[in-house]
Amino acid sequence: MKKFLLFTFLFSPLVFCQSINMNINLTDGSTVSFSVNDIQRLEFGEATDIKDFENLKQVIETFKVLQNYPNPFNPSTTITYLIPSTSNVKVCIYDINGQLVKDLLNETQNEGEYKIIWNGTNDKNISVVSGVYIYTVSSNEQIISKQMILLK
Repeated sequence: MKKFLLFTFLFSPLVFCQSINMNINLTDGSTVSFSVNDIQRLEFGEATDIKDFENLKQVIETFKVLQNYPNPFNPSTTITYLIPSTSNVKVCIYDINGQLVKDLLNETQNEGEYKIIWNGTNDKNISVVSGVYIYTVSSNEQIISKQMILLK
């Protein structure tokens, strides 16, 4: 019991007098340190609600092509892709035999997320038959292909 009282008497002030610091790393590489006990309130600027968060620009690090939606589709589908830097982008649709059905896009685009709609027609704007189709998106010598199904 004496050991417990001695321990409590000697070490309890150390436990209750701990100082916890918050370190903030700034964009210029420096670090600012604050004692948590000195902080009365934290305020964050710019984003004030969920809508503001939706408008914040996301950094795109790699070229990415998402699965078309809806899939299967009728009469149209949306192809979404993300490009990390300005590049020439080409979007093509092929049938299951590898024959070109339609060139949807061939242009230079800036970094960002893009959506393009295919309405199930060929280069002559004639509706194509039901089946499996391949879409390819190329950017800066990278090509990503995915399958989609047109059901009528």
